[in-house]
Amino acid sequence: MSFRLGDFLLRSPEPDDVELLYQQKNDPEIQQLLVGFSPGRSRQDIRDWIEYHRTRTDEVVWVVAEAESNRCVGHLGLYQIDQRVRSADLGIMLGDKSVWGRGLGRACCRFALDFAFQHLNLNRIELRVLASNERALGLYRSLGFQEEGRLRQAHYVNGRYLDVLVMSMLRSECLGDG
Repeated sequence: MSFRLGDFLLRSPEPDDVELLYQQKNDPEIQQLLVGFSPGRSRQDIRDWIEYHRTRTDEVVWVVAEAESNRCVGHLGLYQIDQRVRSADLGIMLGDKSVWGRGLGRACCRFALDFAFQHLNLNRIELRVLASNERALGLYRSLGFQEEGRLRQAHYVNGRYLDVLVMSMLRSECLGDG
């Protein structure tokens, strides 16, 4: 199942996405912005990543692709979906820098929140973001995410330790339906 977001699609990851995801996930500029990404991923690692996430029952992962060309520009996911407590983790990577600054990150996050709260009937979405990633922090705050805590020196990038912020949004904060 795919979803249209203007000039982009959210669709299931495919084997044809391996090369672009390999390039994006190994880009040092991308890696220094994200929590949970490690350098030196092989193409086989990316194939394994696609297969692993394709078969999970506790997550929904989409590739973000240009609608016209189907070219992968990143991915978006709801991870560790827990129906018991109605929560999930949000993750996004827009690894093609040519799409930065065009509102795609906002559209993707808005879609994921709507999907989580309306389709999956979740109550809480959490994310982790590097305290140094000002662009992402600005986006998440503008969407209504609240900072819950700081994990001091919890991530190591380019020879230095960085703080990680934990942020969340509740269904009532997003939909206003208490």
